[in-house]
Amino acid sequence: MNKDLGRVSRNDSEEIRLTLREVRGELCLELRVYTRSAHHGGMPVPDPEAIVVPIRVLPDLCRVLQQSHDRLVKEGLAAPPSRPRVVTMQPTEPPTLCLGDLQAAMPNTRSELGTSVTLPVECYLLKTSSDTWPSKPLPGHVAGEIRNVSGGGAQVWLPEQFPISTHLAILMRIGEMTFRAQAEVVGTAPHPKDGHYSHDLQWLSLSPQAEAALSKLVAGPQ
Repeated sequence: MNKDLGRVSRNDSEEIRLTLREVRGELCLELRVYTRSAHHGGMPVPDPEAIVVPIRVLPDLCRVLQQSHDRLVKEGLAAPPSRPRVVTMQPTEPPTLCLGDLQAAMPNTRSELGTSVTLPVECYLLKTSSDTWPSKPLPGHVAGEIRNVSGGGAQVWLPEQFPISTHLAILMRIGEMTFRAQAEVVGTAPHPKDGHYSHDLQWLSLSPQAEAALSKLVAGPQ
């Protein structure tokens, strides 16, 4: 069994992929670094070594990771999480998650992301890494749908897969108001659903007008 569970950006040229594998008859979670290099046409190349963790020890591992992170935060060596970076999708769809939030990702965390909505959205490419996946050129403009939104970011479904760290200009209508903002892609699903990829966005800059429109949307009908 080989099932891609998600990935997290390590830096501009490396990402950590989480894969469910069967090792000697036991289900395990494999963490392997993939490096993108111009020598390989920008395609991700797996490192020869990986960390393999049996699924049965995941609760203990998650607990130790959480305790370690809490301690580092108290000592001023790590920043507290500003918002969840877990995209929870349908049970048959591989999620994109941040390793530090692995324990929190085990239950359904959709409600933690914000308010469920269905709004058409337009996205304009602003900036992406020069050494990233995919190797094909990215479109300058795509139309999609926002399905979850909060004061920290949004979940948007797009017909193209944008790499982590990509900056996008976001345009959508909220009632009578036009919402404009810049956002960074902090998570993306490895596989499409119905021809669209789920992306986890984090707001980079919000004008007072955008903040007002967003607050009204998140608050819901009064």
